[in-house]
Amino acid sequence: MKNNLKKAISAVVISSLALSFGSGSIFADEAAPAAIDTRYPAVLEGPLQVKVNGLLSEHTLNGTRIGVKLKMYNVSNDTVRVPDYELRAVTQNGAKYVLKGSADNAVAVPPMSSIDLSFMTQIDLGENVQPTDLVWIDVNKDVYPKTETTMLDLPVANLVWYGDQSSIADSSAVKKWGETFQIPSVDSALTYTPVSLSTNFKDQTPVQLIKLLVQNPGSKTETVPSFSLDGKSAALTYKGARVDQAVTSLDPGDKKYIYYAVPTDLDTQLSSFTVSTTEAYKIPNRTDAAANVTFNIGRLSILMPEADQAGQDTTQPVAYTMNTPLPVDPINNSINPDISVSVVDMQTYENEGMGYQTGIVKLKFSNRSDKPLPVPQFAAELVGGGFTYAGSRLNSDASLVVPGTDYVVNYSFVLPLNGAKAQYTLKLIDDKTAAPYKVTLSQAVTYMNNPVNDNETLKAYPYQVTIRDWALSNLAGMNQATQTYNYSYKLRINWDLKSTDSVMVDSAYNKLLMVLETKDGRKIASTTKSLSGDNRLTSGEQLIYFSDTSSDQLENNLTLKMYETIDTPAGQARRLIATLQQ
Repeated sequence: MKNNLKKAISAVVISSLALSFGSGSIFADEAAPAAIDTRYPAVLEGPLQVKVNGLLSEHTLNGTRIGVKLKMYNVSNDTVRVPDYELRAVTQNGAKYVLKGSADNAVAVPPMSSIDLSFMTQIDLGENVQPTDLVWIDVNKDVYPKTETTMLDLPVANLVWYGDQSSIADSSAVKKWGETFQIPSVDSALTYTPVSLSTNFKDQTPVQLIKLLVQNPGSKTETVPSFSLDGKSAALTYKGARVDQAVTSLDPGDKKYIYYAVPTDLDTQLSSFTVSTTEAYKIPNRTDAAANVTFNIGRLSILMPEADQAGQDTTQPVAYTMNTPLPVDPINNSINPDISVSVVDMQTYENEGMGYQTGIVKLKFSNRSDKPLPVPQFAAELVGGGFTYAGSRLNSDASLVVPGTDYVVNYSFVLPLNGAKAQYTLKLIDDKTAAPYKVTLSQAVTYMNNPVNDNETLKAYPYQVTIRDWALSNLAGMNQATQTYNYSYKLRINWDLKSTDSVMVDSAYNKLLMVLETKDGRKIASTTKSLSGDNRLTSGEQLIYFSDTSSDQLENNLTLKMYETIDTPAGQARRLIATLQQ
């Protein structure tokens, strides 16, 4: 009778404690049911209640191990010692196994608080062990024969996790793709939403990259707990791992991304992902490293995206207007929000004598803050006609963008000679956060520029050259050793050279290539001049000499072709901007 009274009083105290801990901490039914509901704490003794937060039964190399994770609550205003009860696992066939407490288990529970406890046993059995109950036994060894009193018997058949090949049985713990969830058994206000699933490759192995949106709706800073996310097919489990390291905690109201990578086989069709927590146990009376044991317990199952969700991302391709800020995922912090990124030019360039051409995208970084900011570091891709073309970042010498200024960086893309498109989706790629895997920052539908050359105004962003007049003459020199003449050419040209946009570029940003050709297109001589840097071309009259000719005869009626050139990893890319006839 006395024990029943304690249990009744304790149930009332739990209700008030639940209000103090917040929703999801502790609950108790007002009327004690005949069957114990293991979703809520159960009274163990006096002010102490226990809740099973995880139960494992899995095969190991040495047989089968049973691991238990408990949370013990103290609903009184005094510190209460953890009782020395024996915890036993009762299996389906009636066998009873004693579970030993972890060496680092707490010995007391602070007032109006809770502690986590771990228990484990290793059984020399190769067959499945199916626990049905956890029983707390008060063993009195002070009498002979010893007496045993059952203090609490919890049914746990529906709580057992049987290892990697298990499936989540609780329908409430099976989440659809895009559904927000919290991780059971983890005391945290953080919520998680799967928002993107993409396929990457590492050493020819396909890798599923999962992006989770983590939010903190609480009123205090929350640490992101350690958990695993594994892929499941019809027959196998594929181990996943978290690949980002930057996000460790979230302040109230924060939103951040975390990333998990799951390598699979080439022909694997995953059906779901399993969220598991890692639990710790320390074998008593041992100090070696092997005494620290960990085991995983599955908590949730996330179903694969539906057909209409496949390929969705936190960014979507949008129609784009040149020289306006690109839409960037605001939660990804690869680009400082005070720096805007815009496309100022996008054209195709030829690679002389090669079986490909080069697409050049010129991106402008604008710093509208009052302090220097790091130059954004990201990769880029062009997607068109069902193909993806990786970009190479060029001429990025600066490390900071000065306040109130713009800095231009080029990206080059090797494109096919035939079948090149006028329209591409430009993707900005975060290749650092989840390295070596790629995360999309921005997507914009862009078009290649096709300017018409008028041979008077030459445009090579950010420069514009207006030719006033020009004249080409030749020079003859005799080789005294061979008594033969060598011919070179002198270009006298008067032009206006200016920048059409107040931007900063590197010294080797782009150059002006001038080529002399005969009427039949035979190259006679060429020279390259810098448009930026210390030895750049300037406005006014210029004298430019072509001395690389190997011709032993004088050529007349030559054509002067001018190209904008940009050095890329695939070689020099050039674009014809003027054709002048002598």
